[in-house]
Order: sequence, then structure tokens, then C-alpha cells
Amino acid sequence: MTIIVTLRELHRILRQLADLRGRLAQGPRIVAAGEANVAKREEELRVAKEGSMRTRVLCNEKEVQLKQREGHIADTQRRLNACSSNREYQALVEQIAADEQANSVLSDEILEMLDKITAEKEKVIEIEGLLVQARQDLDKQRERVASERQSLEQEVARLSAELSSTERDVPAESRADYDRAVKGRGEEALAALEGDCCGGCYQRVTPQSINELKLGRVVFCKSCGRILYLLEDTRPFGG
Repeated sequence: MTIIVTLRELHRILRQLADLRGRLAQGPRIVAAGEANVAKREEELRVAKEGSMRTRVLCNEKEVQLKQREGHIADTQRRLNACSSNREYQALVEQIAADEQANSVLSDEILEMLDKITAEKEKVIEIEGLLVQARQDLDKQRERVASERQSLEQEVARLSAELSSTERDVPAESRADYDRAVKGRGEEALAALEGDCCGGCYQRVTPQSINELKLGRVVFCKSCGRILYLLEDTRPFGG
């Protein structure tokens, strides 16, 4: 295998490995996002239930208060029937009117709270549905990530072995430079020559460097430091 073909193959393998490793790393992030969504729905449900409970408690308190005031009005009414003077009678009438007005306001508040309880109950049911869906989605995500992880790891192992095998064809005098470049930049350590430009940084490559490439030598881009290689449709000298 010529150095031209070797570098081309190495770049292909490195890019495929980077893609596979990226997909492997993405799996836990997808699961974490699903777990966060479930936690968010659980918190929303907790807040909604607590709010609904507070409204029901307050509504019950107002209903008890209304019954107590109605009982007070009934007592006042009995006193009214038994009063012995016009002054007392008038005072009781005014008290009954004030209590009835207060009860009217309280009744309106209770009706509003009953409507609020209904709305909050519907909200709780809605969030419960969203939580069920979020948990189902999370289970599916976990299953898919676990299923894909095995095949991805097998492919990474296969390509890693292919990479090691192909790297043996890198000339001994260039191997240290190659290892250092790949260790620091991964798949970004190599770039194809596109016309007379580096395919990584798109800066023009000197004619001398292009000639060395065509002679089958390992050439680094003087602008970005990437290892350059020829595309498949570029023939080296003597090809």
C-alpha cells in the first residue's frame, strides 16, 4: 500500500471512528435528557397537586365559614322575632343584612374556588399523562441506546484494529510525527489536497509541497499543520 493510499485510508478510518465514538457518547446524553424530562414532569405534578390541595383546603375552610355565618344569621333571626324594642329590632335587621352581604361575597368566592379546583384537577390529569409519556419515552430511549451501544462498540473495535493495521504502513521516519498529530487532533490531523489548497484550512499549498505529495512523501500543511494526502482522482508522479 502506497503512502498516498495509506493516508487516505487512515483519514477514512479516523473519521468513521470519530463518528462512532460521538454516537456512543451521545447515548448517555440522550438518556440523561430523558431522565431530566421525567424529573421535570414529576416536579410539575408535585407542584400541581400541592396547589390543588391548598385550594381544596381553603375552599373547605370557606364552606365551613359560610355554614357558621348562616347559623349566626338563623340565631339572629330568632332573636329578631323575640326582640322587645324597635331599636333592638333595627339593630338586628342591620346585622342580618350585613351578614347576608358577607355571605353573598363568600359564596361567590367559593364558586370561584370550585371552578379553580376543577381546572387544577384537569391540569393534574394532564401532567400525569405527560409524565406517563415521558417515562415511556425514557424506557424506549434506554432500550435503543443499550441496543445500539453493543453494535457501535463492536464496530469501534473492528475499526480500531483496522486502524492499527493500516498505521503500520506509515513510513518509520514519519510515524512519530503522525502519532503526535493524531493524538492531538484526531481525525482533524489529516486533510485531502483539494486543487492546490488544504482541505482542512483551505489555504494554498506551495507547489513544492504538492510535488512532494505526488512523489509519495508525507507532507504537512504549512498553515494548519495537517497531514496532506491526494484524493483518489489525483495521480502521483509515475502513476
